[in-house]
Amino acid sequence: MHQKVTETETHTTSFRLALGYVMNLLARREYSEYEIRCKMQEKAFCEEDIEAVILHCRQKNWQSDRRFTENYLNFRAQRGHGLARIKQELIRLKGIPPAIIEEVLAESDLDWNQIAHTVLNKKFPDYRKKQNPQSKQKIWRYMISHGFSSDDFADFIGNDDSFNF
Repeated sequence: MHQKVTETETHTTSFRLALGYVMNLLARREYSEYEIRCKMQEKAFCEEDIEAVILHCRQKNWQSDRRFTENYLNFRAQRGHGLARIKQELIRLKGIPPAIIEEVLAESDLDWNQIAHTVLNKKFPDYRKKQNPQSKQKIWRYMISHGFSSDDFADFIGNDDSFNF
């Protein structure tokens, strides 16, 4: 006996496979919509299933770019990265719209000066002492490359005053 598989059954099966794949991803960690879309495209899911699964996951609040941004911002700040670098990663690598980033930042209570101070303390314990131009330049390059603005750290370098954070 040969049963004919209908188009609806095929679509339902592919949707279930796609949904299972995404649920497996989200069970491990948060993903941005862009990351999920890319991973599904790598696995050759059709665009119709990709859109349907992403919509379904957003409606169930299993996936949220806002929640992803909050978590990513806090995680990367704890790792000693500055705002500029984190914003760039969120936009370029994670596909987060700038409006969501700005909303999350407006509600964030992260102290970028404190984070910069902590990074300086860890990487350059003698940063408060008078620095020669080469050492100062090395510190600046490091801090800028890690996404801090000069406003976050410039006053600390070569300044022997005590800071009470």
